[in-house]
Amino acid sequence: MRNAWKLDRMQGAILVPFSIAALISLVTGIRHAIEYHCHDLQWMGVRLVGQGIDPWQEELARFPHHYDHFVTPNYLHSLYLLLFPFGLLSFESAEIVWTAATVILSIICVLMLQSLFHLSRFHTLLALCLLWMSSPFRVTLEVGQMSFFELFFLTGAFLAASTALGGLSFGVSLAKYSFSPAAVMLFLFRGRLRFLLYAAVVPLVGLVGVWLLVKTPFLKLALEPLAVSASPTAVSPGFADLMTLLEQTLKSHVSHARQLAYAIGLFGSAAYALLLSRFRLSRSAEFTLISIASLFFVKHLVYDYIFLVVLLCFALTQESRKIKGILLGGVLTFWFLLPLLDRSSLHDTNTYLAINCCLLALLLIFTTYLVTKAAGAPSPVPSTETLTTAS
Repeated sequence: MRNAWKLDRMQGAILVPFSIAALISLVTGIRHAIEYHCHDLQWMGVRLVGQGIDPWQEELARFPHHYDHFVTPNYLHSLYLLLFPFGLLSFESAEIVWTAATVILSIICVLMLQSLFHLSRFHTLLALCLLWMSSPFRVTLEVGQMSFFELFFLTGAFLAASTALGGLSFGVSLAKYSFSPAAVMLFLFRGRLRFLLYAAVVPLVGLVGVWLLVKTPFLKLALEPLAVSASPTAVSPGFADLMTLLEQTLKSHVSHARQLAYAIGLFGSAAYALLLSRFRLSRSAEFTLISIASLFFVKHLVYDYIFLVVLLCFALTQESRKIKGILLGGVLTFWFLLPLLDRSSLHDTNTYLAINCCLLALLLIFTTYLVTKAAGAPSPVPSTETLTTAS
């Protein structure tokens, strides 16, 4: 009894400075969101769809109408229907609501991860504090990005108790399809076809809904988000991913460096998913590995590294202090150390990118080894937990 009381006191003392730092970081992120006007918020794209105008054609035509607050619409159609209420607001109101929603989603996501990883209250609060203190969290608030929207629905896909609910949650997450390749291939190799059919309903309904509004030919409209993403100016270079490293390395030697880099990244995602499908893994372990693999194989900017909160939660469940320290060190390196180096003028861009990519590769390899070793010998049979979820 006395030992438990001392432990609670010690944990409370630890959380006090972390909570203060987290609140300071949160206020800073909100202030930056107001100052820089959430410049990645898809408000104008949603508004254009509501007015019967195709935002993807606007991007592909190189902004002929110069709409205010227009940003590259590199998401699937379903997002613009889900965010339809934001298009009814003024931009100033929409950015305030979106910033508040992002903060609320960050809390909900950590609570969902608490359920998935069976974290204690102390570890849950510690994870939330570290998340709010991180550079990717502040950048997400500053630019009005979709990262927590994606984390919420992708976590729901792994947490849901039913195939229908999990599939629909995964279907919503497909709107930001940079996290889709490894996850889709893993579910396919697991034989979860009903799950994927439920997931496919969401983007299909989104496509039909937008088609009814904008009147662009159906097939052309279906392919436009992919055409936008393939544009050289659609997405900035990534933070630590294989796609960006290959593209930056090959662009001076190969004429189609971007297409080759994309192909290798997608192939790597599929190969990694095939590897995971041969092991019996818990949903929490699968989600951890899929999160890191998605960051590594597909282009992602710094704000998407809030997904390392999944690895953080996984690390907090480890009994070995050595393993826990290595995993926590990896997360904190990407959340605190590397963003600071990025803002300095003492590095070469390609060298910096290569270092980041190598560090993320090492983190992925170590975590994969850790999980698969614990899972035992490879097996072609889907995990019992997966089968239970699919039933």
